[in-house]
Amino acid sequence: MLRGMIQENSGVSRVVVFGAAGRTGRLVVEEAARAGYDVAAAVRAPERCPSFDVRQGEVDVVRADMREPDSVLAAVKGQDVVISAVGHAGARSHGLYADAARALVTAMRHGGVTRVIAVTSAGVRHDDPNFALWYRLLARTLAKEPYDDMRLMEAVIREAGLDWTFVRPARLLDEPPTGAYRVQDGETPKGGWKITRADLARFIVQELHDPHWSHAAPTLAE
Repeated sequence: MLRGMIQENSGVSRVVVFGAAGRTGRLVVEEAARAGYDVAAAVRAPERCPSFDVRQGEVDVVRADMREPDSVLAAVKGQDVVISAVGHAGARSHGLYADAARALVTAMRHGGVTRVIAVTSAGVRHDDPNFALWYRLLARTLAKEPYDDMRLMEAVIREAGLDWTFVRPARLLDEPPTGAYRVQDGETPKGGWKITRADLARFIVQELHDPHWSHAAPTLAE
């Protein structure tokens, strides 16, 4: 019944989540499956991927490496929406986000998929008027390389003519959802500096069900 309601309201039933083994991606997979979507969890090493906490819906773990285009195409084929929750470990991203964007654009064109939701960061907008001073300094120094990479990711996807949404969270916390976050297009809500990954995942799944942010950059913070 829930799956039928999803299809009637949004036309979406099958989604693929890249970066599904990460702390944000796992929550997106689980939230989407619980909402009744058929989810493909795209990971580099399925044999090392722990099981997902899913009480309903379906999760199919598939192998995909953003730097192996054929594997990305195989994961995208047959999906309704692509979600990118790819993330980097350490201080530098080494071009991961831009590489992911190029691989996704190519795969989506070949697979006939047009809708993509990509998680980047509030730090992508370096001139955000609502940044605290400490965050402004961080975005221009220690975090400059990954934020530049995320900006390039957004540019590659935007220029491809896809139906895109860039979800830009503030500092991510591994805590239970609060439901108390705020959303603004293209800038951080005033005074906001954090959000839980669980709230981020719920926002993304809500966007699947009831899209409001096509060709926009919803920026999330409590």
